[in-house]
Amino acid sequence: MNLWRYGFAVVLACGCAAAPAPKLDPMPPPQPKPTTSALPPDPEPWRMTRPAAGKPGELRFPEPERIALASGLSVIVVKKAVPVASLQLVFRHGAAASPPGKSGLSALTARMLTEGTRKHPGPKLAEEVERLGSTLDADAGRDTTTLSLSALTEDLERAIELLAEVVQEPAFVQADFERVRSEWLDGLRAERQSPDRLASLTALGALLGKPHGSPVSGTLSDVQELSLNDLRDFHQKAYRAADAVLIVVGDTELDRTKKAVERSFKKLARGESNLEQPFSLGSPPPPKQVLLVDRPGAVQSAIVAVQPLPKRSEPGYEARELLTTLLGGLFTSRLNLNLREEHAYTYGAHAQNVATKHWGALFVATSVRSDVTAEALVQVLKELAHARDPKLGKPISQEELGRARADLVQSLGARLEHGARIAGTLGEMWSQGLPPDYYRRYPALLASETTDSVTRAASIINEERLTIVVVGDRSVVEASLRKVGFQVVAAPPALTD
Repeated sequence: MNLWRYGFAVVLACGCAAAPAPKLDPMPPPQPKPTTSALPPDPEPWRMTRPAAGKPGELRFPEPERIALASGLSVIVVKKAVPVASLQLVFRHGAAASPPGKSGLSALTARMLTEGTRKHPGPKLAEEVERLGSTLDADAGRDTTTLSLSALTEDLERAIELLAEVVQEPAFVQADFERVRSEWLDGLRAERQSPDRLASLTALGALLGKPHGSPVSGTLSDVQELSLNDLRDFHQKAYRAADAVLIVVGDTELDRTKKAVERSFKKLARGESNLEQPFSLGSPPPPKQVLLVDRPGAVQSAIVAVQPLPKRSEPGYEARELLTTLLGGLFTSRLNLNLREEHAYTYGAHAQNVATKHWGALFVATSVRSDVTAEALVQVLKELAHARDPKLGKPISQEELGRARADLVQSLGARLEHGARIAGTLGEMWSQGLPPDYYRRYPALLASETTDSVTRAASIINEERLTIVVVGDRSVVEASLRKVGFQVVAAPPALTD
């Protein structure tokens, strides 16, 4: 039985009234909390004051010691009080020295040097490198080929001897070559699965043509046809004493290094070679043309836009560096703030001044949602136009120029932390024919650039005649690109090889 209903029925039957609710005493007013005792005086009150900004640090890039041996081989030493010495052997020939139809030759030759020597074939070379507690790296760029090794300072002579053995007595075994080339081709195929990388290869190939526009690592068809004799021939011509420099960064002296080099590099061929292929720039593309690489089902589009700039040795390099940094080298750069922060099209946008001995290029790259490909490309061209023409309402400001300058100076300073990065910077200095004190003067060179000089550097931009590549889903992006005035054509298959 529901007792609550039963009791209620009894009350009604008896005609009794319910007892009045008891009266509650009012709540007492809140009492103030007892005050705590005062805290003791701060023994270090200065901690409550924000410290004033200090003076900007002064960058002191080390001035190297340099000597040329009788053979023509150059030696550069930077004394750095560290227990490990960083060694780089740089040759003045890279991808630009690969003949037409043999792209990838310089890079594959460098790779084969690490596969063994006549004295230490195959794994035995790796064992010798491991005894130094190191790794042997080979890398080819547009202008140079570099072999890198590190060792304890006490093992410096042995490291120099091993580097000399690698370049003077390569094994060049056919079975090793077949294996390395097969792995190399697999790497090229994998590389072309990356939309960003494919867009970059296609854009530079279209801008520069062959052979200079061919990938450093080679095209699939060219590498497939390379032979071991091609590598032997290139090695004989490109690896010569007068075309090389050995850079050592570590706790050593020039005289000690010189003696070790003279003992070890006696077999390096003397003289120098003129192997670089002639370069001529073709006609610019039609206005607002887009080379489209179709990727059905892609949810993003990789965009790369390039145009010619002066080569590295042309005056105005520092102004071009500042220009591309404020355009797309920082988080606060114009392209990134527009495409990422304002429009949320992308995670980031990038611009770079690519400068070699033979050519230069403005390189702009980003990846955006497929549905905003056309809009993002319009914004890229808009930012380039604003940088080129101050009359459009967005002149280059002192503030953004200051950020770009600080980034370039601090980036150079960051290289001082690692001996290998110092050696790499000196290798660039040597290969580009820069004066020995160039990087010591670099901050002052940047400081001498003004908004006017950077604006003059930007005047070369021609946003209407960019070489533009989009890697994305054609069914999604083509109509919208045409709607905003772009001419869309399929990228020739030769550019994606």
